[in-house]
Amino acid sequence: MPISVGAKHYVLMLIPSLLGDIEKLGLRRIIRTSDFSEQKVTALYFEFVSIKRVLPDNPESIEPAIWEHLLHCVRVMSSLVNLATTEDLERAREMAVRRYYPHAKEKLKNEYEHMRSEGKVDFRLAGILRQGDLPENSGQVCMEAIRRERQQRVESIKCLGVEHLTYNEAFVVESAKAHVMSRIDEAPEDFGTLDLVIRLLDLLRLVLVLESRSPGGASAVSSNFTVGNIVLGIGNAMYRGELGLTVSALGLARVNK
Repeated sequence: MPISVGAKHYVLMLIPSLLGDIEKLGLRRIIRTSDFSEQKVTALYFEFVSIKRVLPDNPESIEPAIWEHLLHCVRVMSSLVNLATTEDLERAREMAVRRYYPHAKEKLKNEYEHMRSEGKVDFRLAGILRQGDLPENSGQVCMEAIRRERQQRVESIKCLGVEHLTYNEAFVVESAKAHVMSRIDEAPEDFGTLDLVIRLLDLLRLVLVLESRSPGGASAVSSNFTVGNIVLGIGNAMYRGELGLTVSALGLARVNK
């Protein structure tokens, strides 16, 4: 099955990163959580190592017939990592919502009071705030705050440059920017992939600015917010459906943490 050029660039970043995740998790944990035997997991691991060693930088230099095998490897590796990190990913998501909720609620309250002072009423916003601090409402509050920040973030990512990114990273980021600009006028009301890509692009812009301002800029950013992790998160959001991947812990979980 043919895949887009952007997805191919993402795959070339994804393979070494998934292999790195497998090595960090350890083969014992992978074996324990997978449906494969110890011999199968070990054989797969060494196959992945061999593939990583010969990966080119340019996806166009890979023969079309080889892509089917690379996609199979990516799906297997992603599945192994996901099975071993499902609980970690869920905890990361819950933590992200808990951390962002106070900021989101305060932002929505301030916006609501500002509109009231101007004699305007937003019934949708009023309904969300009226539900109080119920646990099941926290996610909705966060998503509403993100939705309202959408346009502001879109303006900021217009000046996102890619000159400090690798060849594959730059292609994925430029593809994501083009996707956002082509879809923003028909953006859905609810939080979805488009909003996730926008937030990750804006986060990437911020990290690149911090890294460029001083030699210590990179060290001032959490190790979870590295350029590589953020671009992997963008690629995951953009291409996981096309590549037949489940929601991966790679990149997104690291950013959520």
